[in-house]
Amino acid sequence: MELVRSWLGVPADGAVETLSVMCAHCNAKLTPTQLDYDCVRARLPDELNRAFAPLERDDATNAFLMRSSRRPYVVNWGASVACSYLRKRMSLTDANAILGRGKMHVLSRAHVEDLLGRKRASNGGGGGDAGCGGGGGGGGVLLDVGAGEGEVTEKLRDGGCFDAVVATEVSPPMVKRLKDKRFDCVIGAADVSGVFDAARNENVKRLSPDGFDAIALLNVLDRCDTPFTLLSQLRGMLRPGVGRLLLAVVIPFRPFVEDGNSNRPPRERLPLPSDGGWEDGVSKLWSLVLKPAGFKIERLARVPYISEGDQKHGAYVLDDAIFVLSPASGDDDDAS
Repeated sequence: MELVRSWLGVPADGAVETLSVMCAHCNAKLTPTQLDYDCVRARLPDELNRAFAPLERDDATNAFLMRSSRRPYVVNWGASVACSYLRKRMSLTDANAILGRGKMHVLSRAHVEDLLGRKRASNGGGGGDAGCGGGGGGGGVLLDVGAGEGEVTEKLRDGGCFDAVVATEVSPPMVKRLKDKRFDCVIGAADVSGVFDAARNENVKRLSPDGFDAIALLNVLDRCDTPFTLLSQLRGMLRPGVGRLLLAVVIPFRPFVEDGNSNRPPRERLPLPSDGGWEDGVSKLWSLVLKPAGFKIERLARVPYISEGDQKHGAYVLDDAIFVLSPASGDDDDAS
């Protein structure tokens, strides 16, 4: 019966708990109950330990985990074969965008509301969900750098957490998909230096002359050419006293840059280990990169970075560190 369900794309009720999940780093076979959201906090320095607040696997995450299992086997197989063919001519990102496959899940809307303190506001009448643009720090403009297909960004836009969304992406096929989702402004560029002016020229609503209210950089730092420069640029694009950087980074840190149908090392190399435990990787990322880049930490979390599965496995997963950061002042540096 299970084989028939797999071929038809009709999983049994509760199948998520026994779903085959493959670790994309070590090829270990896992189930969703083994996905890590907590850590050994005694291995974190005090500064990070105080900021750590565990999240939980929620219904939105479970729904994403089951995506590929709800497609017939032959559809998953055909998409995999087509992707292998396209990869001979282009990057994996471009191939996935053309085929509409390889979607990623980092955070649910509820996770981001928790991390950024942007709670859903009541509609004042029937107690329904009116988004999170009211009290609790909602509203303003979000910039998503390297938005991909805009999975997380779309949830935030539709949930009302922000008044407007600006998205950037390097891959031309991904840019097309972002434009199809009708964000307030979509910019196809690798360099973020002109993004604020481009958003202003597009008359993005509620855009402050001082910068963006929030910037998301989700699993981009290990795929860009100049990661430290990018962090410094984004720090300067945050609204003073208000702006927050929502950063997701895969641990351990194994960077490369897509260059056509091949990969190469980035021009800027961060002094981070390419193996070891999550706690050690996060500690070094903070002390050697993020703190020297001029940030202070507000929140820290651990989540699985989930990719849609194929005909072999229900999903693929990496280990993410989630930082909520704000620009540090001179007083912050003195206090530390």
